[in-house]
Amino acid sequence: MREPLEIEIMGQRLVVKSEDSEEHVRTVARYVDEQIRQLADTRFACRLDLALVTALNIASEYWKLQHQQEEAHQTIDRMAQRIGACLHR
Repeated sequence: MREPLEIEIMGQRLVVKSEDSEEHVRTVARYVDEQIRQLADTRFACRLDLALVTALNIASEYWKLQHQQEEAHQTIDRMAQRIGACLHR
């Protein structure tokens, strides 16, 4: 495990430990900060609600990307099978 790293999200300083690089952790923290700040200007007064909705939005993005990746792999597999069938004729 790497050394603890201090990050800041919505003015809240956090100390985190991660196996990921410092650059990666800081990039992810900036992304979360940007996402939460976008919602902060809307209807959420409670920080917990704001954090939970942000987490839901990020999880939704993640699952959509996972689904797109699975579809892409299936498309690639189908194309590889077609190419293989054409080559073996």
